[in-house]
Amino acid sequence: MKTHTISWRKISDYLTGMAVLVMLFVFILLFIPDNIEKEKTRSEFGYQTITDCVCTEQTDEDAPIGIKKEYRFKIDGNIEQDITLAFYTVHQYVDVWIGQEYVYGLKPSPDRKISKTVGSNWIMIPVYREDFEKEVRIEITPVYESFRNREVEFLLGSGIAIYKNRLLKDLPQLILSVMAIFVGLIYMCVAGYNQLRKKRGKGLIFLGVFSMMMGIWRLTDTRFTPFLFPNHPVLVFYISVCMLMLGMIPLIKWMEEYYSEENRKRMNIYNAFSVIVCLIQLILQLIDIADLRDMLFITHIVIGIGVFLVGFVTINEIVCHHDNSKIRMGSKLPCILVAGVVLDVIAFYLKGNSSELLFSLLAFLFYIVIMGIKNLFHYSEQELQLAEIERQLAEKERMLTKSRIASMMSQIRSHFIFNVLTTISGYCKIDPQKADAALIRFSRYLRKNIRIIEEEGLIDFETELEQLEDYVALEQMRFPDMIAFEKVIETMSFQIPPLTIQPLVENAIKHGLMEHNKCGVIRLTTMRKEAEVEITVSDNGIGFLPQDIEKNESIGIKNVRYRLENMVHGKLDIQSIQGEGTTVIITIPIGEELL
Repeated sequence: MKTHTISWRKISDYLTGMAVLVMLFVFILLFIPDNIEKEKTRSEFGYQTITDCVCTEQTDEDAPIGIKKEYRFKIDGNIEQDITLAFYTVHQYVDVWIGQEYVYGLKPSPDRKISKTVGSNWIMIPVYREDFEKEVRIEITPVYESFRNREVEFLLGSGIAIYKNRLLKDLPQLILSVMAIFVGLIYMCVAGYNQLRKKRGKGLIFLGVFSMMMGIWRLTDTRFTPFLFPNHPVLVFYISVCMLMLGMIPLIKWMEEYYSEENRKRMNIYNAFSVIVCLIQLILQLIDIADLRDMLFITHIVIGIGVFLVGFVTINEIVCHHDNSKIRMGSKLPCILVAGVVLDVIAFYLKGNSSELLFSLLAFLFYIVIMGIKNLFHYSEQELQLAEIERQLAEKERMLTKSRIASMMSQIRSHFIFNVLTTISGYCKIDPQKADAALIRFSRYLRKNIRIIEEEGLIDFETELEQLEDYVALEQMRFPDMIAFEKVIETMSFQIPPLTIQPLVENAIKHGLMEHNKCGVIRLTTMRKEAEVEITVSDNGIGFLPQDIEKNESIGIKNVRYRLENMVHGKLDIQSIQGEGTTVIITIPIGEELL
């Protein structure tokens, strides 16, 4: 019979789904009917647009364009509460009188540095009941010729109602702008991480910058924005214009990677041209010759050239490089950007302002999201491919290292057996009894040593020391009264690669002592320091010059060094003084020898 086990994960998922459905049902029940009852004795006052306003244009030689406009109207006396007079101005100076009282003025500061504009402002003037039936006179002076015939709408009523109404009208643009900024930040963070950690992702940074710049441009270009920054209208205006002036540059930089080398050159020329024009405009603004608003048509021309360039290279890539999948992906979506920009520019010149124009922002946001998602998926695929490549390389490296170590161990084994057999052969000729003892010792040593050599991993230092003592005893039997072996062992609680110490001792006996018929002492010491174990093999043999260390390093020593570095991340250092002896120092990090 089959046994059924309870899946708590499935039960949890089902209960979560049920909770969500019940929650939605509750929300619907709360939304459809009125769940509270209100009784009002006073109705809330909204606002109304003043329609009986008289406007006259007057000549003023002191005005920026030589004229100003005067608006006159009366405040309705039927209103029974304090209200607000509100109107929106763009690059216009303002003076307001209620009756004979001067109540409001807006003009550039006398100590202004570079700008004659006052930006975009909401003029909010409290109107008291004693002001009812009085005449209101408002003088509005346009700063630029393009604003000479700009209509001004006067609102009278609740300040909160005016604020809420403007918020609702600009809410789509505000939401899309914040989305563009947020998406740009995400792209920049992801790209920055990839750039710092993996040296790639530069292109996505440009897309993120472009997204943020477009979001800031549209966010600072709404009629609601002056409510958010009432004390910095000029700064907000110039931020908006500068984002528009420079916005095409990161877009072109981002799009470069999807186009051929020839079209990349065209794009770089355009970017250089855009930057030069921008610098000229900024310099003219700084020296107070022309405002950026006066030169806005130049910015539009530069953008238009950029739009034409994008359209041209897109068609060129589709026609000439239709077989390139990467180009095909990146060169068709820009058509959406071109359409959005063209529609917004046409609407701007038809309306006379950019309020509530969302064509370009929607096109930009759509392009940014689609290309960003494609790029992120591309990065993910690259991550998986790189991870697989790294895994394969690591496996190949592991196999190569294992093969090299096995080859070295084979060399060490042959070298060791040859030397020991030579020693026994010598005893057979001069002292058969000692030869017999040496053979017994060697057979015991060989039995243990072969078992150790065939192991792939590390061995305890204590085992290595036992084998070393047998080896030294054999050498001492061969060269009696010529080799002294001393040990200062402070620690044995660590592991090392097999046959690490013996080649060092063998090298000291052969080259440091016997090669020059020199009696001497070989000393082995171990000590534990803060983060490592230090093993020292020293002799008082003939030694050699420091510059000859590399030349005197045998194959056995090189093999020991390689196995130490690759198996325990250890180091081997040789120090020698000619006529005094040689010292070999092995350093093994604590913990690594146990891996």
